[in-house]
Amino acid sequence: MKETSRATRRDRILDVAVATLAEYGYRGTTMLEVARRASASKETLYAWFGSKPGLFQAVIRRNADTVRSAVEAHLDGDAPVDEALAEFGRALAGLLLGESAVAINRAAISEARTSPELARILAGSGREATLPVFVRYLEGRRSAGALAFDDAEQAAEAFIGLLIGDAQVRRLLGVMAPPDGVALESRARRATRVFLLIYGA
Repeated sequence: MKETSRATRRDRILDVAVATLAEYGYRGTTMLEVARRASASKETLYAWFGSKPGLFQAVIRRNADTVRSAVEAHLDGDAPVDEALAEFGRALAGLLLGESAVAINRAAISEARTSPELARILAGSGREATLPVFVRYLEGRRSAGALAFDDAEQAAEAFIGLLIGDAQVRRLLGVMAPPDGVALESRARRATRVFLLIYGA
């Protein structure tokens, strides 16, 4: 199979895995059901991912790569800090509060006792992989005189806290719908405004 065809096929399987996870939860999702929905053989899934935990590890890592790419894309350049933060915030909130992230987080939480590896991979591939990129951006803006703070990691966590608030918990509980573009824009602008009141130079 050509590499591009394999990559496309793999993405299709991971998309189906996320949709199945959202519908049935981790325990209710089987390799057979994912294979059936993806029009793939069960043998292919086991050959590519090894096991159900392996399949969802791949889902977690792909989602983390998407978040990290969004972070880098929106913080790369010389845009004014308010615009860069708002764009970054909009993209990050859309990803963290979207269906894929919610399904993945629910799976990791539900299996935290019996399969803690999923939670460890989620932590390592998520916050621990993306926060340093944001921290480096904030340090650069501080060096340029646009921001003022003592601890860049604390400032980064403050922005994310202002941006997400309790929305992620409410999404996990199923009491909040995915925010639309207008809501994401409002959330990102509000977080940026308050953040700059605190940390603006």
